[in-house]
Amino acid sequence: MEVPGQVRNGVVVLDGPTRLPEGARVVVSYGAKPRIRTAPVRRPVTLPIFPYNGPPDIELTNDRIAEVLDIEDASA
Repeated sequence: MEVPGQVRNGVVVLDGPTRLPEGARVVVSYGAKPRIRTAPVRRPVTLPIFPYNGPPDIELTNDRIAEVLDIEDASA
């Protein structure tokens, strides 16, 4: 069953004399099409984003990566 209506002060008000039983489960759909915005031009990202010529902040060895993953598993 489709029942038209509109929102007034944040409440859905049905058109016409339609009455639904108290506690009835309903689904409300919004008829307007979604507005999808896209970037005007797509271009690849150049990494690193910020220029940096110093040494790396941390050494990512296999052992260090395993340690970080273990820490993250423990916090979950």
